[in-house]
Amino acid sequence: MISYIRGYYVITVEGVAVEKFLNHLMRNGIKVYNVKRISNTKIEFNLDREDIKSFKNVYRGSNFQVKIKQSTGLPFVLRRIYKNKGMWICGFISLFLLLMTSQFVTDIYIQVPEGIKKEEIRKELYQIGLKPGVYKKSIDRKEIRDHIMLKFDEVAYLSINVKGTNIFVTVTKKAETLESVEESNYCNIIAKKDGIIESVIERSGNSVIQKGDIVRKGDVLIKGSNNKSIPEVWATTFYEASNSASYEEVVKEKTGNTKNVYTLSFYDNDYAIRRNIKYKDYIIENKEYKLSLGNYTFPLTIKVSTFYETEDKKVEKDKEQVMAELKEKTLKELDYTIPASARIVDSKHNYKVNNNMLEYTITVQTSENIADVYSLSKAEAENMIREQNTPKEGEAVPSNPEKRPINDIRNEFEGTNNEEEDNKDKNEN
Repeated sequence: MISYIRGYYVITVEGVAVEKFLNHLMRNGIKVYNVKRISNTKIEFNLDREDIKSFKNVYRGSNFQVKIKQSTGLPFVLRRIYKNKGMWICGFISLFLLLMTSQFVTDIYIQVPEGIKKEEIRKELYQIGLKPGVYKKSIDRKEIRDHIMLKFDEVAYLSINVKGTNIFVTVTKKAETLESVEESNYCNIIAKKDGIIESVIERSGNSVIQKGDIVRKGDVLIKGSNNKSIPEVWATTFYEASNSASYEEVVKEKTGNTKNVYTLSFYDNDYAIRRNIKYKDYIIENKEYKLSLGNYTFPLTIKVSTFYETEDKKVEKDKEQVMAELKEKTLKELDYTIPASARIVDSKHNYKVNNNMLEYTITVQTSENIADVYSLSKAEAENMIREQNTPKEGEAVPSNPEKRPINDIRNEFEGTNNEEEDNKDKNEN
């Protein structure tokens, strides 16, 4: 194997007393091997490529007939390839064409559920540009997905996966819903959230609640209203938001020890050169390097992951600053939660310290319209009118369908107000 890498010659020598010629070669430091006797006056042996010049100098002036029968080895193969320029130029062109063709789509496989026609999906995909021959990196998945979902009402989602030169499209169908019922002009007013009734502006229908009643989300407030004259039901509602944070921050400091891990990505295959990372705590920084030629980028990526050894160090923050940040964050959450139509009546701020944690809570009391329209079908309206015309001794208020107990935060505000009034009376006395 070593001789093949270095290259060697197969030489035949013919003449009288060829043994003397071999001895003469050995005395001049020329190594020969695989010596074979072909006849009494002819032998064959191998000679390394690097000894051919010394061999020629020794051979000159001798009476022996010498022939180079064969030249074998890697240097001779490379020399033949180099001389045959057309062959290696065609090889590079073929490799380049192979890389180029791998960047284009060859086949599209579509999987659809029952009830959706595959050919219609395929036809629409072809029209928007997703077809064989298209450049893979020019495919905009979001644009194609949105177009198909707008074109076909029964399509809930469209997934597009690229694997090699193939594209796999999977269509998800919307869940079947109940048939729509023809609606009437009648509706019920229900509570869209928990609250304490303040007032009822009854423009149409029959109210089943009174001022001071506690209602839950989903309770019926007014029966038999008209869609053209919607009542209003104002109630006291409560919003609460809470956030917590630690005033001790753990900072990772680098010790100075680092190790690199290299990952080669060729198409969808990753080849990692792994190392044994014995760091207990560390952070990773990744860098990617891509090979490109002009506007063409080869599908080869080198990812270098640097592992930095770290140590944890506790740093105590300013409690006032942490509290101010929690307050700002909590107020922003309440701004998103409280509707713009709600009127803020009162607010209560509270914070707790538990070990190294700060918890900030804001409870806001508001007044808002909690009326929500529940449209009735013609059949439901007819049944309601029939029930209203039938005399009954009494009718119970419908219960909350979710059966969730209301947290009567009103007591907290009343208790706080009573304490403030008692403190005022004491100070006056």
